[in-house]
Amino acid sequence: MLSTASTYSNPFAGPDPADIRDINIHERVPVVLDATDATYFAWKMYFSLLFRENNLVDHVYGTVNSRAMVGDSEWTTIDATLIRWFFTTISKDLFHTVVSDGDDARAVWVKLNGLFTDNKLQRRVFLQQEFFDCHQDDQFIDNY
Repeated sequence: MLSTASTYSNPFAGPDPADIRDINIHERVPVVLDATDATYFAWKMYFSLLFRENNLVDHVYGTVNSRAMVGDSEWTTIDATLIRWFFTTISKDLFHTVVSDGDDARAVWVKLNGLFTDNKLQRRVFLQQEFFDCHQDDQFIDNY
């Protein structure tokens, strides 16, 4: 009878922080998320695939309470790596919008996704564009 033993001794063990840290994020996520760009869904999809491929879903989807993991050095190392990935794949404007000391990877992920899924940022950009495109020209002030 042939053995079909897995190469992993513990199927429930998390990823190795060194392996995660060594991933070239710019090769794996080849887009920069920008507030004025239509890159959000591509950016999110690349990250979602990366999370699934490397068993990192718990860090961003809230399936594990990160406060309970503060004492776990492997967890915090991976969490810090994910935060760095987010910050190096977004524009400077978005960085300044979401950066906050003490956030974990989930908090940063939720903030970034909220900017696009809550439509606040998109509404602001569209309203700003509409405002600057509005000209009185020959209209009376009441019509304008």
